[in-house]
Amino acid sequence: MIFWNLFISFFKVGLLGFGGGLAIVRLIYDSIQPFMDMSRETFANIVAISQITPGPLAVNTATYVGFEAAGIGGSAAATFGVILPAFLIVSLVCRTIQKFRDSKIVNGALQGIRPATMGLIGAAAATLVAPALAGDGRLGTGLLAKLGADTAGGVFGSIFGLPFDAVSVLILIATVILISKYKKSPFLVLIIMGCIGAVLGV
Repeated sequence: MIFWNLFISFFKVGLLGFGGGLAIVRLIYDSIQPFMDMSRETFANIVAISQITPGPLAVNTATYVGFEAAGIGGSAAATFGVILPAFLIVSLVCRTIQKFRDSKIVNGALQGIRPATMGLIGAAAATLVAPALAGDGRLGTGLLAKLGADTAGGVFGSIFGLPFDAVSVLILIATVILISKYKKSPFLVLIIMGCIGAVLGV
């Protein structure tokens, strides 16, 4: 029964996940709640790992959640469920694309889906921002805090006492600048920021 429930839940994710990637983060988060009581911070970690491992976010997350909920069988059920809708839809579209390419109804539906996709990405941001910038295990309480206690504890203490992780905010800003302004590879930026986090988190 758990296998069927996993399959159906992630089938819905695959079927309704317009926009893919971050656009369906909130949909995935809501879908996994019946199977495990996962905090937003844990989910944010899963999303981060999924972003730097091969394969789509939805597939990686389905594989992980399925395994945690019901072992290898659950992993297979969830993964198959999330990829099946895309396979069926693309197979259908390939056969009918010429017929519906100039359809006003199809074009109108796409025009409605585009802003909805932006809304889904906004919902994903709302789900992930808090654990990423104000969750437990802040980078500001690692190496920098120890150095601050030895040198200028008052100044550093006020920074690390903020309701958010100032170091994580700086990493966020630096990532946006490096990718949007300087056109650096997202993969390279992720590796650099991960290394910085590993050092500062000590």
